[in-house]
Amino acid sequence: MIHTERVAGIPVLWAEPGKGSQRKLVIWLPGFTDEKESVKAHLADLAAAGFVALSFDPVDHGERSHRSTRPITDPTSGRFHSVTDGKLYRHFWSILAETAEEVALIIDWAVEKLGVAPAVGMGGISMGGDIAVTAAGLDARIAVVAACIATADWLKPGSIYQLSAANPVIQAQYERHNPLTNLARYQHCPAIAFHCASEDPIVPPDGAARFVQALTPAYAACPEKLAFVLETASIHQVTPTMWLNSLHCFKRYL
Repeated sequence: MIHTERVAGIPVLWAEPGKGSQRKLVIWLPGFTDEKESVKAHLADLAAAGFVALSFDPVDHGERSHRSTRPITDPTSGRFHSVTDGKLYRHFWSILAETAEEVALIIDWAVEKLGVAPAVGMGGISMGGDIAVTAAGLDARIAVVAACIATADWLKPGSIYQLSAANPVIQAQYERHNPLTNLARYQHCPAIAFHCASEDPIVPPDGAARFVQALTPAYAACPEKLAFVLETASIHQVTPTMWLNSLHCFKRYL
């Protein structure tokens, strides 16, 4: 059964595990232009695995999309007009930064109202995975991250969609929160696993690979907690293998 609530104005939904669970929370976020309801099947799987499974609408998405004058346009989907001048990604950085900053509120609420343990898991699809990695650098309660077709480099070099210059506000958000250039925030060594697609033209896998490589010295005492898994001959989509690997990460480290 799916439950709904608003937390500081943020629309949230969650699925409860069966009786006898240890009340461990996993937050799983959708990809760009999708809403929290699009990951209901993932929440059901997480609940079946014994987790309190929660999602919420990122900034400017789902029930929150009407609250902003910023357009949401996805050049990867036929449902929206194409954007080729980089405005999409200037806006995208704000979505990542602002949503990552909200995660602490969601965890506070879940600990108090849902009775979950303070150590939580987090992950998501593409943009949702980017947010999860970013949030793990802001809140040490995020003990494990599973990021599918996601990156730790917001510049996304090699993507078929090019960036143009950000305005000062959005550039400052990038500088504060881009994981690859804020490595000091991950020295507490949360378990982080990227599940990437080898032929991904939207989110090239090398951003995740470079992040893992850069953090490897910090994880010398626990190298198993840092993983980059590349699925060959795959494009920008979450495969069943990626999802099963994500579930395994939560089961192992949470």
